[in-house]
Amino acid sequence: MKIVCTQENFKQGLLTVGRIISSSNTLPILNNLLIKTENGLLKICSTNLEIAIITHIRCKVENEGEVTVVCKTLTDLVNTLPNKNITLEAVEGQLNIEAENYHTSIKTLPAEEFPLIPTIDNQHTLTIEATDLKTAIDQVIFAVSLNQTQPEISGVLLKLEDRSLKTVATDRYRLAEKLFTLKQEHKGQQEIIIPHKTAIETSRIIGAQSGEVVIATSQTQISFAFKETQIISRVIDGQYPDYKQIIPANFSTTVVTERLPLANALRAGGIFSQSSNSVKVDYSSEKQMLVLASESGDLGKSLVELPSNVKGRSGTIIVNYHYVLDCLANIDTENVVLKIVDDTSPSLIEPEGKSDYIYLVMPIKN
Repeated sequence: MKIVCTQENFKQGLLTVGRIISSSNTLPILNNLLIKTENGLLKICSTNLEIAIITHIRCKVENEGEVTVVCKTLTDLVNTLPNKNITLEAVEGQLNIEAENYHTSIKTLPAEEFPLIPTIDNQHTLTIEATDLKTAIDQVIFAVSLNQTQPEISGVLLKLEDRSLKTVATDRYRLAEKLFTLKQEHKGQQEIIIPHKTAIETSRIIGAQSGEVVIATSQTQISFAFKETQIISRVIDGQYPDYKQIIPANFSTTVVTERLPLANALRAGGIFSQSSNSVKVDYSSEKQMLVLASESGDLGKSLVELPSNVKGRSGTIIVNYHYVLDCLANIDTENVVLKIVDDTSPSLIEPEGKSDYIYLVMPIKN
């Protein structure tokens, strides 16, 4: 194999595929990338046996071929090279890399040792705007459970039905759901749980780019194809909890308040909440006020009053301020709506004037 490409393109390709490779891999070949020529492009592949990422970069192919090389070594080297053309040539167990006055070589392993990356047929596909998919992931992913003893909630649920896509995540203390209307109709209902890492990488690869993502599914695998890059991942086996049954049907109080002042009040309270992460929230329909308070015997206390539109009963709840801030950071409306039952039931947070996003959070009990 011998190819010529720009340092910038090669660096970007390595960045795209490299993040799923772990330093704790027990199989040496999993520390490597597969680099091969394909249809006049350079194909770069990585895998950790759960997720595989494939990307293509433009290059001039002088000789066809394939080889595997340690990802970290290659990436560290390419990051030091000047932004000029570089030549890659696989010769007798090593990859020679030439760039201006740089002359280096890295030991390789045969391409035959690289794990087989599964392919997914295109019988079940869906096309979605990349920015919509990224938003759908970003607005729920922080609520995923990181406890692997409950694998069914350790990923993001994709729920497809007719012309809608819902993404859902929960750790049983909070739950986030985002709804999108699709341009094309999806026949029947389908539920897929994708691993946390897969969701993160899909969002990262989309970044600020626009375009379309083609989603293909099988019983055990899912693929996200975006421009020159494809992510192939296993899906999590199991039944996602019936989360609808925990969403209260009726609320005793509805509060409309400004999002940014609420976030700042929670941050102020968090300074004095120490290890408990708790902030007390008083809501008063008589005073039309939210009052957020926290106190530390060692540090001091915080009390913030927020004029708000409060309808219904007055009362008090104690919340984990981190959980509420995670939600507020993913809402773009000026005001948010808080729907409260009592101090022991989950409360609901929504963007004002929108019905496509809900966030459920359990209160902290005294």
